[in-house]
Formats: sequence, C-alpha cells, structure tokens
Amino acid sequence: MSTEAVEIVILGRPYKVSCPAGQQNALRAAAVQLSEKLVELRQRSRVTNNEQLAIMAALNYCHELCLEKEKNHQYSETMDKRIKLLQQTIEAALIEHGRYGDSSHEEPPLV
Repeated sequence: MSTEAVEIVILGRPYKVSCPAGQQNALRAAAVQLSEKLVELRQRSRVTNNEQLAIMAALNYCHELCLEKEKNHQYSETMDKRIKLLQQTIEAALIEHGRYGDSSHEEPPLV
C-alpha cells in the first residue's frame, strides 16, 4: 500500500506525517480532534507544557479506548449467548419437526 506525506497542524505547529493512500481526510480529522482536546486540557488543567498536555491527552484517549473495548467485549459475549440460544431453539424445532414428519403439513398427533 502506498503512503503519502500529509501536513497536519496541532496546536498551531505543522507536522509532516506519512499516511496510507486514501486516509488523508481521516488523519486531518484526527489532528483537528487532537488539537481541540489539547486546547481543552490546557484550559481545564492550566498545564502549558505541550509535552505534558500530549501525555494527558494520550492517557485520556487510551482510557476511552479501554472502556470501548470492554463495552465491545461485553456486547460480543451477549451476542454469542443469544446466537447459541437461537441455535438451540432452531435445533430443537428441527428435531421436533422430524418427529412428526419431514415435509407433510399434517398436524402432529395429540398426546
């Protein structure tokens, strides 16, 4: 996959970053989001050192990512359980259907 050098600006400072072809707009959007986060942190924390701000932003984003991964994991487990239940229900219906005939549309005998 080819890459392209893209210029982005973070906190008013330009950076040249290598980016996969077709991902330039996503990179620019991420740079804007990061700049906004850094400005917000600067105002909220009164930290003016850009390195400290960058570390705080990275920690915040990593924390958010961990929370989203956990939510995704829980969702995946819930879906796995639902799929297994659905499979069991289908298998039980197929077995029940097999008891009363495979293709006939007759009513099952009353027990």
